[in-house]
Amino acid sequence: MKSIWLQENKWEDVEAYLQSNKTIIVPVGSVEQHGKHLPLGTDSLVAIKVAEEAGKRTETLVAPPNWTGWAPHHMAYPGTITLRPETLTNLMYDVCKSLIYHGFEKIIIVNGHREANLPPLKIAITKLRNETGAFLSIADPFYIADQVARKVKKSEPGGVGHAAEMETSHMLFLHPELCEMDKAVKNIKENHRFLQHDPFVEGDRIFVPSDVGIYREGSLNVGVVGDPTVSTKENGEAYHQELIANMIDFIEYCKNDVKVEIRKREIPL
Repeated sequence: MKSIWLQENKWEDVEAYLQSNKTIIVPVGSVEQHGKHLPLGTDSLVAIKVAEEAGKRTETLVAPPNWTGWAPHHMAYPGTITLRPETLTNLMYDVCKSLIYHGFEKIIIVNGHREANLPPLKIAITKLRNETGAFLSIADPFYIADQVARKVKKSEPGGVGHAAEMETSHMLFLHPELCEMDKAVKNIKENHRFLQHDPFVEGDRIFVPSDVGIYREGSLNVGVVGDPTVSTKENGEAYHQELIANMIDFIEYCKNDVKVEIRKREIPL
């Protein structure tokens, strides 16, 4: 294996890799507004960095990143690109089905776009799991680093949302050159108790989707929901290191403990 990136290897390198390792990582993100202080590619940049570092430290191949996801409400701001959910499902289904056809049996999707990408991704991997017998999983940085995020979180309740504390801290560590903290704004306001956006606030919840108009108004015509102003590079580093440690733990589990019997290998047509 000359590189952990699949696309930088030759076909015979992949053939040799598969003789001893049938695990691969697939990064998926989104290109969407992240306020005025973070770049549009934040979700994808995070997924790529996490996949790359975890891949290097475990000598696991990483598939080419999928930069775009399902983000219709972020179309409220210029530059956002959204796929239809069925397009994302079909895309990831075809990518993973191609990998399974070649002999990959354990696929770990690193999803940098949290909740919005999860329904289409879950549909794709559930279909493939049942059709092929392959082991497919979704490692979302937000959820696989939940415990450390709760420890380092500095913002008040409501401070974690979109372009807010945790992903801003993470980006300050990963890509400080792309962050402009002088443009960060705080946006925490009271909603009905069932409509709490901060996942670290305990309570019952009801899901209500946003449209572009409501989202733009609710995010102050800036694109922020929560409080990025308390973010720090140091907290981003602590968050990232725990996240990578958890990724390594799961990758090693997949490689060494997960037993797979493939039922069907087909070319996506």
